[in-house]
Amino acid sequence: MLMTDATTRDTLTDAVAANPRLQPYRLIHKALRALMFHTLQRVAALDAARVDDRAAMQAAVDELLQVCADHLAHETRFYHAPLRERAPRAVLPFDDDHGGHEITITALRTRMAQVAAGGAGARAEAYALYLELTRFIAENLEHMADEETQLTQALWQHFSDAEIAAMGDRLRATFSAQESTYYLRWMARALDDAELAALAGDARAGMPPEVFAGVLGLT
Repeated sequence: MLMTDATTRDTLTDAVAANPRLQPYRLIHKALRALMFHTLQRVAALDAARVDDRAAMQAAVDELLQVCADHLAHETRFYHAPLRERAPRAVLPFDDDHGGHEITITALRTRMAQVAAGGAGARAEAYALYLELTRFIAENLEHMADEETQLTQALWQHFSDAEIAAMGDRLRATFSAQESTYYLRWMARALDDAELAALAGDARAGMPPEVFAGVLGLT
């Protein structure tokens, strides 16, 4: 990322955390972290000798990788592209990160398939997958923190809150009902009380009553 000085980074972190302006990455990144930690633990505890365990692992890892790939595409289209038009240099390192993450996702899918196939080397393959997934998640954790600080500040400098909110609205308009429910479920598990209350208020305003009633039971 652009910022290497720890003091500068910490100062920006404090400033962004205390700022009341719209923070477009905050809630979805909390949800993604919860999903990442959940999936990593599934891989850590995998009994590679069991067919059903390998199948469950494959489903869990495939789900995470697909969510991550979709998230990269969402950010690139709905946040990075508009920012690139007004501040091209601000978004360049994040685009580079996204390209690297896409390559890693492909490699993880290959490793996951090797584990799922079983055989004499399945336990060693499973541990290798665990280590590679750990690195991928670690890289994503730093990347997301930088987006929530550096890139959020760049968005604030070049867009109003109304414009940033409109970006999010355009993104959410592309979701199916199933996708919306999926993301809401992970947010409900990851957010603090104030964030969850605000999310519930937004959901109530934008959903039919019967759908909102289902959202209340997601946790």
